[in-house]
Amino acid sequence: MPAWKDYLPDFKGALTGFYEENLKNPLETKTQEFKSLLASNIAFGQRTQKVLVAIALGIFLLLAIAYF
Repeated sequence: MPAWKDYLPDFKGALTGFYEENLKNPLETKTQEFKSLLASNIAFGQRTQKVLVAIALGIFLLLAIAYF
């Protein structure tokens, strides 16, 4: 008597093939794009933070000079 798996299609093989043919490359390219965007966003945030600290320090020093 044949088993059920002899009559069913190979779903695992079909999904693996579909992933490798259609999804793998776009996912990898999008992952690289998002990594580069995240790195540039972090760098921009760090620059912005340094600028804000410099501005706040300048305002504090000007106020200190004005009051003394």
